[in-house]
Amino acid sequence: MVQRLLDASANLPAFVNDLLTTQAVVVAGTEAAGFLIDRPDDERMGLRLITHIRPDESDEQTRAAAVKAFQNLIQPCIVQNKDGAIEVGSPDGGEPQFCLVTLLRNEGQLVAASAVITRCRDLERARQRLGSMQLVAGYFDLYTLRRASDQSREIAQRHQHVLQYASSVATAEGFESAAMNLCNELANRTAASRVAIGWVKRQTVKVRALSHTEKFDKKQDLIVQLQKVMEECLDQEEPVRYDPAGECSPNVTRQAKAFSQQQAGVVVMSLPLRRRDEIKGVLTLEFLPQNKPDEHTQAALGVASELLAPTLFDRHENDRLIFVKMGHSVTHGTKLLLGPKHMVAKLVVMLVIAAIAFVTFFKPMYHVSAPFQLQASLKQQMCAPFDGQLAESVTDANGKEWVSSKEMPRPGQFVHKGDILAAFDTTEMRSKLAQAQATVVVKDTVAKGYLSDGTKQAERKIAEAEREEAQAQVDLYDEEISKAIIRAPFDGVVLKGDLIDQLHVTKKQGEPLFEVAEAAENKIIKIEAELAVSERDIQEIRKLYDLRAARTAATQPSGIDLASGATTQPAALAGKATTRPALAVDDVFITEDGKLATSSFPGDDFKFRITRIVPVGDPKEGENSFKVYATVIDPAAWMHPGMAGEARVNVEKRRLAWIWTHRLVDFVRLKLWI
Repeated sequence: MVQRLLDASANLPAFVNDLLTTQAVVVAGTEAAGFLIDRPDDERMGLRLITHIRPDESDEQTRAAAVKAFQNLIQPCIVQNKDGAIEVGSPDGGEPQFCLVTLLRNEGQLVAASAVITRCRDLERARQRLGSMQLVAGYFDLYTLRRASDQSREIAQRHQHVLQYASSVATAEGFESAAMNLCNELANRTAASRVAIGWVKRQTVKVRALSHTEKFDKKQDLIVQLQKVMEECLDQEEPVRYDPAGECSPNVTRQAKAFSQQQAGVVVMSLPLRRRDEIKGVLTLEFLPQNKPDEHTQAALGVASELLAPTLFDRHENDRLIFVKMGHSVTHGTKLLLGPKHMVAKLVVMLVIAAIAFVTFFKPMYHVSAPFQLQASLKQQMCAPFDGQLAESVTDANGKEWVSSKEMPRPGQFVHKGDILAAFDTTEMRSKLAQAQATVVVKDTVAKGYLSDGTKQAERKIAEAEREEAQAQVDLYDEEISKAIIRAPFDGVVLKGDLIDQLHVTKKQGEPLFEVAEAAENKIIKIEAELAVSERDIQEIRKLYDLRAARTAATQPSGIDLASGATTQPAALAGKATTRPALAVDDVFITEDGKLATSSFPGDDFKFRITRIVPVGDPKEGENSFKVYATVIDPAAWMHPGMAGEARVNVEKRRLAWIWTHRLVDFVRLKLWI
């Protein structure tokens, strides 16, 4: 009986049936049942009947009721996780009946349960018989150990085969040799009549290796039919197995069936060779009906195909010519770049590359920014001609009276050239002028009196000298009197000087009275912008200014009238043709050098042109700056001296990367003396 248990089938239900029979014999049981436990840790635990031993000829209904009773008795034991001897009464009035329950475990987990009905005189005797049942149940542990050992041996043998397959590929040189070695090794270890390896080329499969055959004609009928079988596996992307006398794979096996019929009913098995998600080849094996593979062999072949496919792919790639490798690399890279995979990552990489290319090659206009302040392009300060007081009125040479309280201009007022701005009181000076004129008459009379007396020539010369001195005084007073009336030097606007409330106030000679800025006929002051360019940018401005001056000198005619723009030539070249093209004044003097915007109207920008650069630095707020003057082209009427803002000078087009980094590069070069 023990040997029967040891020789039990690997099938668990069969072993439980034999074990239950043995237990029933040991304890003299009258009825027995064995169950497999489904989900022992779940509330919805189930007991699946394996076998039910009942010696009488009971009907199905009676047997079902007995099985149900067994389940009700076994469930409490499973819940408590222990064996038990449960009294079930005495139907005929004899000895009581007990249900002896043993739980079968595998690695601590409940797997099955056996229950035997036996007659005992008392509970103590029933427990003794339960111990005998437990001794027999111990064979279940031996069964599980033998089963685990058999499984381990099968796995080890399967792995050994896989290792041998891998060794046959690893020791070969080149793809053709590796494929041939693998086919021969598979044929020897699996008892296959023929093994073939096909490799995918575009959308078809080409046979590359055949077991025990070094050379074969790729156009012969056998090879063509093999390729069709392989393409059938390639199209379905899963294993294809056809057995004329057994179970076939559930997918399409049309080509495999046709090939099997041509080869006298062999078993055909095709396995895809995958590298990642792509099928690179197909492995096809043929077995004679008496040597068809079992489940373990099929599993080993599946594992071998998955493990060896990447190695075969590497061998195939390395065997190709360098030009073919380059072409395939380009094709593969193009597929990865344009394919649907990893679109977000590709988009990010493309955007980064585009940004780098844009920053590296795009050349926008490089601007130098500098603060500016508007000022009058031409202004003149009127000062006191001599020490004196301002007069309330004065009469000009035409006899027109000018009254200071009515006609004296105030700041912001437009004046024409020659208009009287102010006048000094000349009463005292005219008195001195009269005295000097009288002295001239007297001295002239005295000098003439000595002309008739030749003995008094010395006295005559003294009288003439005194007359000339008096005449000089007259000329001086005349000149000062002529300067007493202060007139506007040009058409302009008074910027400073409000003297209405300073009449009869003594002014010192040279004391400022008025400041007048030149203005156009529309009474708009002619202005220019004074830029404060930083020392680090002044060389860029100087380079721009010098380059423009050189271009102007190279393109302008021999002579040009700056006022009218008329072209002239030297006398030596009169009548001769010149190779220099005629140049309009606007082309020379109204070229845009940049734009500026004031703080009051930042949305309005105006073009300007640089006219001069002051080559002297102006230290200010810890930074050295240079003054650059520019003429505003088409200034607005609201522009007045004193307005400030920001100016941007167009230097030249440069790369965006240089524009963003040149400050840092210059700083590093300065600090590290590079």
